[in-house]
Amino acid sequence: MHDYFTITGNSCRIPFADLCRRDVRYQSYFTKKEYQGSQCIHPQGTKINHFGIVVSGILKAVDNTLDGTEMCHAYFEPKDIFPEFLYFSGERYYTYSLYAEKKSTVIWVPVCVMEEMLSKDQQLMYALLLYISQRGLKNQLYLHCLNYQTIRERVAYWIVGMNNLTPNEAVHMPCSQAVLANMLHVSRASLNQELKLMEKEGFFKIVKKEMREVDMARLNELL
Repeated sequence: MHDYFTITGNSCRIPFADLCRRDVRYQSYFTKKEYQGSQCIHPQGTKINHFGIVVSGILKAVDNTLDGTEMCHAYFEPKDIFPEFLYFSGERYYTYSLYAEKKSTVIWVPVCVMEEMLSKDQQLMYALLLYISQRGLKNQLYLHCLNYQTIRERVAYWIVGMNNLTPNEAVHMPCSQAVLANMLHVSRASLNQELKLMEKEGFFKIVKKEMREVDMARLNELL
């Protein structure tokens, strides 16, 4: 799913995260930090004092069940912001624990600074609304994806239902199969086996972190 949004009065497509980072009036308030893989950034219950902008890597929001099982319910990738849904819905504390899935870099913007930026810049506010709408749509599509029963169907929907593909366009895969398995709510071993079978049957060709030669017609037939 593309993360670029048309800004009113601007022919360019600029992500919300980039608009924030380019605002020289407030850059002195920004703090950049690096985190190692598996590092806990904020435990559940931490007060929300900053908005985060992912520069590189990937973060995950997790909850732990009573038996200690980790349940991941969201990922934050480069140019994502957080915790926008929590804060703008009135929540002032993290309702999940935030971890770095892999080595990651985050820019932190104080809440008061972000609020001032939004109040003084209509283009930035518009870009935020588009970003939040896009994430909301993405979450709805994931729920629809999980309604499919088989791993093959979920993979097919993840490819053609959640990516605005053009003919011959490659699909960028997550940083690891474990991340994609978590997204699809299946085991890593089962996903790996199914991807190999689907590649052998000609649905796509996996080259490093991309799916190429995607047969969209055949994938649509599975849905």
